[in-house]
Amino acid sequence: MNKIILASSSPRRKELLEKAGIDFIIDASSIEEVMNDSLPLTQRLINLAYDKGFPIHQKYQQDVVISADTIVYHEGDIIGKAENEDEARKTLLRLSQSTHVVYTSVCVFRGEDVISFVDSTRVTFKDISTDIDDYITSLEWVGKAGAYGIQGAAECFVSSVEGDKDNVIGLPITHLKALLQLEGIIE
Repeated sequence: MNKIILASSSPRRKELLEKAGIDFIIDASSIEEVMNDSLPLTQRLINLAYDKGFPIHQKYQQDVVISADTIVYHEGDIIGKAENEDEARKTLLRLSQSTHVVYTSVCVFRGEDVISFVDSTRVTFKDISTDIDDYITSLEWVGKAGAYGIQGAAECFVSSVEGDKDNVIGLPITHLKALLQLEGIIE
């Protein structure tokens, strides 16, 4: 049986795979995340997930490598990870009382094949202007696209979720697990 390697150092992706009962190891590469703005958004995301997974696939060519990338998309802009408290505050104020889309691209490398997909989830925030300062102080926003983690204290920001909540956390686990089962990688 081939090993499954998660090409990500995200603790949230690790937790989601563990919760799904998938046996895996972690080996993440460090790449500069650059998107080709001339490509459609979903292709840019797939390319980024591919770029994250390919170096790990080169190390484990006989095994299955899973890589992913998650972004927040709001009013025509990709919102990545905030660099500092001020940027996190501005990002959260921008998302307040509006709907954004969280996209996660996934690549599964297996031998010569690469299967990729992108899932999207619509998230609507209520007015969070009075809650932002406490959230910023908690540092939960660090390292998270859109400066929030839906599975933590920011859950109270959300008025509705249309789609897979795990996708917002960082890995559309239901879709991924179904794919791995279909491909005979897991039972």
